[in-house]
Amino acid sequence: MSMKTTTSLVRMIFGIALFAALTAPFSGSEPVGSPNGTDDCLPKDPPPPVVKIKVRVPASAEPGQPIEYRICVENCSTAEAHHVVVKNALPGNAKFVKSDPEPTKQGPELQWNLGTVGGGALREIVLVLQPTSKDDVKNCVRVQFEHGVCLVTRLSALPPGSRPPVITPVPGVKPEDLPVFDLSVRGPKDQYTNLPSKYEITLTNKGKTKAMNTQVNVRLADKLKTVKASDPGVAVENVVVWNLGHLEPGATKLFELTLRATDKGEHCFQATAKADLGVTKEVEFCTKFAGAAAMSIEMFGREGALFVGGKTSYPVVIKSQGSEPLTNIELRAFIPVALKLERANVEFDELEPVKEGRWIKFKKMPKIDGNAQVTYEIFVEAVQAGVTRMHVEVVADQLEVGRPVIEEEITNIVDDREKVKVKELSRTKVQQ
Repeated sequence: MSMKTTTSLVRMIFGIALFAALTAPFSGSEPVGSPNGTDDCLPKDPPPPVVKIKVRVPASAEPGQPIEYRICVENCSTAEAHHVVVKNALPGNAKFVKSDPEPTKQGPELQWNLGTVGGGALREIVLVLQPTSKDDVKNCVRVQFEHGVCLVTRLSALPPGSRPPVITPVPGVKPEDLPVFDLSVRGPKDQYTNLPSKYEITLTNKGKTKAMNTQVNVRLADKLKTVKASDPGVAVENVVVWNLGHLEPGATKLFELTLRATDKGEHCFQATAKADLGVTKEVEFCTKFAGAAAMSIEMFGREGALFVGGKTSYPVVIKSQGSEPLTNIELRAFIPVALKLERANVEFDELEPVKEGRWIKFKKMPKIDGNAQVTYEIFVEAVQAGVTRMHVEVVADQLEVGRPVIEEEITNIVDDREKVKVKELSRTKVQQ
């Protein structure tokens, strides 16, 4: 084959290839993932995550009763879902009480940062809200997440004489600028099981900045029950919560909590204060509860009716009806002006008289053993006619402070001296 023929053949082949290239469709015109076999830009294995949220809640509830929501977050794919966040804007007619787990952020909107939820994984949140009115409660729960791929690109050594890139730190709050909580609890170290126990919880922000979305919650042991919580506290089962909003630097909040033990033993509770930016403080307080102590008082007048000038007495019987003793028992008695005090069987002190009569206070009795009793007796003389009331008050360690046990006895006093004089005059006239 001559050189001229070879050159013509090469030119013909090049021309055919060029024509084929020019007449072929542009590659960008083919849709991504088309059936002709071109690769899809989305990964086929594993697929992107699919996160679903379901909520279970009673269709109806009694007014004033707490509502429990069971929030289920499920990753239905095999890929990981990152930065999963559950959001719950509080209804206008409901208060947050508690949740398990506790919210990462509190305020008008509750948030739970669940982090990464693996493929096929399931997370559950139990949320309790307290309605504040009789209107229906509409509560909305939402979930958001991210999906991405992390790649590493290795950088070669920097050229000689060049400077490394400057990394600017992300702005944030310095530790010394965070709020600082001081939390303390005051209450009885020893108490009886059947009596209410009052505790004072004090929270102070000793930091330099405002504490945002502040909350104090108390978790009780199983043997402790809530009797009363100061406003704005909400008690549900074994948890009491105070939502305070913002707490200024140097500000102090005081809460009162009254508990009752259902069984003897040492029972504790944990008080926790929390705010945004991870500010938290926790303390524990314990009270040792003894067996039940009980007291009854009985007072009676030996004479139901009494003539002026007549004398009688009023026995006062104090019984310790529980298994544990009563301690530091004090008896006070009010003697009305219609009665004149003569004596008593137990040493006493007379207190300052008042217009209606006078008070006497008996010597403190250290103890009355369980199932035992003591008797005080007050002896008086009737000096004024009318219906009168003898009044006694008893206090003891086992009774609530400022709440004495009171007993009264009514006596009718009759003045018959005028009738006696009329009879004597009549007899004198008859004899004359």
